[in-house]
Amino acid sequence: MSISRMASSSFRKIWKTTSLKPQENATVRGKYMVFEGSIENFIENGALVLEESISLFHGKSNPIRYFSVDELNAMNLEKHSMSFRERDVKWYKGFWDGRCVLVKEQSEKHNSDLRLATFREIVVAAQMSTHNNVHKLVGCFVETKYTVLVFEWVENDTLHDLIFKHKPALDWKERLRIAWEIAHAMSYLHTAFHRPIIHRSLKPQNVYLSKEDNTAKLSDFSLSISVPEGEEYVEDIVVGTFGYLAPEYSYFNRLAESVDVYTFGVFFLVILTGKDAVLRPVKPLEDSDEMTPLVEWVKNVFGYKCISEIVDPAITGTDEQVKQQLRASIELALRCTETEEDSRPTMVDVATQLKTIIKSSQSICPLSVTGQLSASCSHNLIC
Repeated sequence: MSISRMASSSFRKIWKTTSLKPQENATVRGKYMVFEGSIENFIENGALVLEESISLFHGKSNPIRYFSVDELNAMNLEKHSMSFRERDVKWYKGFWDGRCVLVKEQSEKHNSDLRLATFREIVVAAQMSTHNNVHKLVGCFVETKYTVLVFEWVENDTLHDLIFKHKPALDWKERLRIAWEIAHAMSYLHTAFHRPIIHRSLKPQNVYLSKEDNTAKLSDFSLSISVPEGEEYVEDIVVGTFGYLAPEYSYFNRLAESVDVYTFGVFFLVILTGKDAVLRPVKPLEDSDEMTPLVEWVKNVFGYKCISEIVDPAITGTDEQVKQQLRASIELALRCTETEEDSRPTMVDVATQLKTIIKSSQSICPLSVTGQLSASCSHNLIC
């Protein structure tokens, strides 16, 4: 029997009868959204979730909470305007078990590929929810045609908002901590399971920050993909955000953990410089609208510009120790974005290096990932 048929059979057996209507996802009744569902949707969507679980984790994933239609409607869901709103995704604010929750609903505009990506997000998010720096999945609702995901509550602000809108401005200590937290979460994604999982959608918009202490929360596992056992890489169509894609992925459709390392390097440079992953010309020529990748810009100026001319002006208090940390961080980010994937460190190496930078207390010339003295140490860049 195929995995799909076994999964469908399993979900048919655990179906609990409720008074459901068969088609529409949700309607507005008074102040709150009211969802409806059907056994057909439950079996089809539930089977696809189970297929993903078996494919990625041999079915040994963390338990996934399946909310009933009555439980979902009891959350008193109201439409919520999110600054990190995704295309064709609806957001709601609700309450469950005495706490706020954030509810994500697929739009009917989703194509079949994006719909399947939601099932991937459910399975990977459930498995990663034990990590402190991951946006935790509370559960899901699969009785509707378009799957509904229930997450822990986060405020509107993403890392992108705090970097580019300066509300409030992030100091260097917080930026470094956030980079380490995300590196740690990415390391876990690569090493904690029997097959490495590649995120391939890391960017500041996909990092939420807790209201209490700005703890970083990695989110959106919908584009995640695993490397088959015994293989060094997997091939797939190119998806993601321009400026964050590793060369071997952009040109050859080849994915391995090193692709995430490259993306993290760009992500870290965005944190460091306060600039987008792709720089647009301030005064473009009439016959040219060419844009410059941030990686290329940093590589070009790092050899002769002062650290203070490269990093985000919002980073203040740049004493000697901070400048050493900034230089070491830029060098680490550039190693992550090496053109040759074999020249990049692993995410475990990156997390270790970041922890070392955080703990550094002396203004010493930083070491490269191989332990050799950095070539740029011979240049007077700390000014």
